[in-house]
This record gives sequence, structure tokens and C-alpha cells, in this order.
Amino acid sequence: MPVEFPVGTKRISLGRVSNPVVPLLVLTRNDTYLPFDFLVDTGADCSMIPAVIAEAELGVELARCPQDVFFGIEGTGVRVYRGTASLKIGPHPLRVRCVFSTHEQGPLILGRMDVFQHFTITFDNDRHVVRFIKLPL
Repeated sequence: MPVEFPVGTKRISLGRVSNPVVPLLVLTRNDTYLPFDFLVDTGADCSMIPAVIAEAELGVELARCPQDVFFGIEGTGVRVYRGTASLKIGPHPLRVRCVFSTHEQGPLILGRMDVFQHFTITFDNDRHVVRFIKLPL
């Protein structure tokens, strides 16, 4: 059974653009799930969560995480911590490798790694939804 999320739009200097932000549940330090809005980014290698959220809400000990530098479209590097997060896409639990960004204002991003191998993802522009279809194991 597919999981669908409505897709809105936002205005940028060039005009209106689709904004595929979906509410996903993330396992917290208290073993409960909290909703967070993730941008579905098919161009992102992996998922990304701001480090302040990872530390405060997920209970990640950043000092124990390996550090790295990730480069975006601007070509400037952002320091990140490597780790994992447990999400739910609809009723489907999923553990994803991700990075925790030191850029506090950055969005939560749902990238390809550990997601695309488990779901077929369709952007239905006619119905204004993004659809996740769980693949068989």
C-alpha cells in the first residue's frame, strides 16, 4: 500500500516551484517518534539532519561520531558528523545512514542512500503528491 504526502509549492526569485517536504517520524532519545519535515531530495547522496536536532532530540553524542566535510552546490564545505537515524515512512520503519550538519539553519533532507533501495518514489505532479511504494524484501 503506497504512502502519499501532499506536495506544496514555494516562491523563489524565479517564480513558484514544487516543494516536496514530507513529515516523517524520527526515533528520539526517549524511544518515541517525533514528526520532522524532510525535503525529499533526489540529488542528495544521503539524508541530513542538523546537528543541534541530532544532539537535543535524537540523543546523538556528536563527539563520538566520525567527522567529515560535505560539499553542496555552492562548492563550499560544511562540517558534518556521520551517523544513523531511525525513521518511519508511513508505517514502514527504516534505519538510514546520514550526516548531522553543523549548519544550524539547514533543512532536514531525505537523500537516496538507504531509502531508494527500499522504496519506489513517484512525484505525481497531476495529483500534487509524492508517493512512496515499499519494495518487497
